[in-house]
Amino acid sequence: MRNRPRQTEPRQVRRRRTGRRPERSGPDPLLSTRALMVLLAAGGAGTVAALVPESAVPIGVAVAVVTLLAQIVRD
Repeated sequence: MRNRPRQTEPRQVRRRRTGRRPERSGPDPLLSTRALMVLLAAGGAGTVAALVPESAVPIGVAVAVVTLLAQIVRD
């Protein structure tokens, strides 16, 4: 004859966090962090290109690459 398993108290199940942020009551920000970083990089590149004109093309290419990578990461 088989032994019956003991009856134990049911364990509480932990709920996993879904990663969602709580609802905000205020308005959404005007610029996202990504957009702000791209604008700051473009402003810095423009300043350096104005001070050192021969660096304008390499800096423009670098900013274009960073902008494209930011778009790819977002998608």
